[in-house]
Amino acid sequence: MITTIDLFDGWGQKELPAGLDISIFREYLDSIWQNRPLFLSEEDDEDEIRSTRQRFFIIEGESIFTIRAKNYIGFVQYGSLRINVYPRVFSQQKEPNAAHMLQHVFKWLSYCNRIHFPFTNFNAGAEDCQDWMEAFIFLFASFTTAALNTSPHFAYEEITEEMSFVRGRIAMPQYIKNNLANGNHHLLHCTYEPFVYDNTFNRVVKHTAKLLLRCTEEKRNKELLDNICFTLDEVSDVYCTVSDCDNVKINRLYPETDNITNMCRLFLQFQQTDASTSSDNHLCVLLPMEVIFEGYVGGFIKYHFPWLNAIVQASGEYLAINETLKPVFRMKHDILINGKLIIDTKYKFRQSEDDKKGVSQNDLYQMTAYCYKREVLNGMLLYPQLSGSLNSNTTQLQINSITVEIEAIDITETEITKFEELQVIKFYKFLG
Repeated sequence: MITTIDLFDGWGQKELPAGLDISIFREYLDSIWQNRPLFLSEEDDEDEIRSTRQRFFIIEGESIFTIRAKNYIGFVQYGSLRINVYPRVFSQQKEPNAAHMLQHVFKWLSYCNRIHFPFTNFNAGAEDCQDWMEAFIFLFASFTTAALNTSPHFAYEEITEEMSFVRGRIAMPQYIKNNLANGNHHLLHCTYEPFVYDNTFNRVVKHTAKLLLRCTEEKRNKELLDNICFTLDEVSDVYCTVSDCDNVKINRLYPETDNITNMCRLFLQFQQTDASTSSDNHLCVLLPMEVIFEGYVGGFIKYHFPWLNAIVQASGEYLAINETLKPVFRMKHDILINGKLIIDTKYKFRQSEDDKKGVSQNDLYQMTAYCYKREVLNGMLLYPQLSGSLNSNTTQLQINSITVEIEAIDITETEITKFEELQVIKFYKFLG
């Protein structure tokens, strides 16, 4: 029986099940954290990079434990416990709908080039899914089933083995070590590449399907995953990791192979590296919301406002020069419109009761330094706005000749079918 906990990133907390071993659960999260894909660079958050303790959740308590999500969205499946973390921008809706929120995440990620998310271009059929994990599993299982049934994947696989005749090329190091040294000069170690069905790609897919089969609770997902395992019955059962995904040779004639490999990579890259835990039904996909927000805003502006010639993650300039005349403190702007505007996205939810309008002093210092160094008179701190909120908390701050606009944008839409056109209107209001 699955116990489900739904959270919003950075807001609210829930009680964990009484029977959960908290210390082991923390160790699991720590291992996921240490092996997670690194979406940040050293200029973003050095403490986060160096930390060995997980920063996905805050777990507190003594006899009764509570959990609160930080700025990561996604899901954790740990045995019979499933934790879903949704974007906080939906937290004030009366009845948040998981499928609706998930469709928004797909939209945001389709513009975000800092996170390679394989599901953005094909998410049909997931509208009925009311759960992060089940939606991801369905998309993987349905797409993979269709691809394998249409075109079974054969590939040239390099094999080195001992034989009595030459096939391919002689593997001299192995031949000298294992044959000549032992008086078996008549036997040869040869390396050749047969065109086989039991290849790295199929083994990765089969392992991923079996992993997901242990985690899913939905009937249609089980049927699809069973079909994948049946189709790949002749393929070896091998424990695979994300490094095996990197070894898959992609055939340009079959682009779906690349898509499926990327899906497998998404699931496997968050797994523990210890093969002894592979039988556990643990699964985890957690993505940093601040990176998604920044990537979405930058990507959306570049695509829908091309005349602005916006540069995303603009760098190359430094704030200072040290005594050896070496430039230090490299600047990196979220969005730069040369000579006109610098936009810095902040995934924070401001309280605007005071005169500062909830703006961090450090953020304002940073933006002022950017504008001064770039000789740009206009800067903007752009924050997310809670879905449906009428209060945008817009304000303007003047620092000598530099004007810093404080803006908030609602990146959600009630009519998801008109998402792009409605978002263009919202972006146009502050881009002019």
